[in-house]
Amino acid sequence: MSSDRRDFLKTLTLGGIALFTADWFKLVDETKAASGGKILPALPGEKVSGEGDQLRAFWNDAEGYFELCVNGTIYDEVPDLDDEDEEEFDSSEFEQDEDESDDEFDERVEAAREEWESEHGSSRERRQEEHEFDWYRRSCPGAQAVPYLQGLFSALDKKQDAVDASDYAEVGTIDFYDGSCPGNDTYVAATAPDYATLAALQRVLVALKWNCRVVIVEPNPEDEAKA
Repeated sequence: MSSDRRDFLKTLTLGGIALFTADWFKLVDETKAASGGKILPALPGEKVSGEGDQLRAFWNDAEGYFELCVNGTIYDEVPDLDDEDEEEFDSSEFEQDEDESDDEFDERVEAAREEWESEHGSSRERRQEEHEFDWYRRSCPGAQAVPYLQGLFSALDKKQDAVDASDYAEVGTIDFYDGSCPGNDTYVAATAPDYATLAALQRVLVALKWNCRVVIVEPNPEDEAKA
């Protein structure tokens, strides 16, 4: 990476020209060489084509990195469980005995209902927990970023000559997480430490002809505060 390009990227997060200011936009326009003449990550609110994929970045202030999501957000909620095995209590199978009053019959049916719901309710709760666990680990936008980027890195290893060597090194700072702490296996994520990594990621995506745009949805508040 040329010194002017590296210096340009450093100004985005390490002082000098702050992100999202008029001076920053002016600098981008005047130094196309600094970004290799390729597109940069989209900034918050920037209109982005709906074609292809999006790797959306959300700043995690507590951890100090961007969490990446594929075509979704870190705020997406677990979809409802489509439970094909779910059953309903059927009272039609109960018949009132000749010597049984209406109240006695109703009490017997209600007791059977409560017993059924106790048994099947725990089963339903277990299926719901399994559904949520599977969604967080495999299907949520954050978890989806892991196989997506791993696939990108596999393609990159086969076509290293297609990208700038410094970009190849820069995207290596992307980290993968499988479980946030002992006993919590639901957190699966890919993260980027800074804007320079996101910019390199965008250039790699373009170089490998992946139809994907990096979008900064939530920036580092320290950068935003300077705007």
